[in-house]
Amino acid sequence: MQKAIICVDDEKSISWGIQQQIARTFPNKYLLEIAESGEEALEILQEFKEMNIELFMLITDQMMPGLKGHELIKEINEKSPSSKCILLTGYAEDNILNQISNLNVFKILKKPWEFEELTKSISEADTN
Repeated sequence: MQKAIICVDDEKSISWGIQQQIARTFPNKYLLEIAESGEEALEILQEFKEMNIELFMLITDQMMPGLKGHELIKEINEKSPSSKCILLTGYAEDNILNQISNLNVFKILKKPWEFEELTKSISEADTN
């Protein structure tokens, strides 16, 4: 089964940058999709399910219009429980930790993050 990663950020340049880094680091290993909102990410997930594509990982920003990152992760946890989730945030850690305490979050990366940190996290997730 093909593995996929969805990158979600309302700033398209950020999700595009993440997508390019993943493509360079893991050429042809993952199907990469970009979403500009949590709602769009859920639509992509539904399309993946219809095409028998596994959502291996969700990488999402916390602060977005509509669904916040932690709300999207909650939806992903319910719809695709085996998916790994990475939350990107530039906000106070205590506030985020309170919001995600009951969620299955693989990693929280603070903005600005190092691309090596992100790609290392993806490698770790793929070995678990």
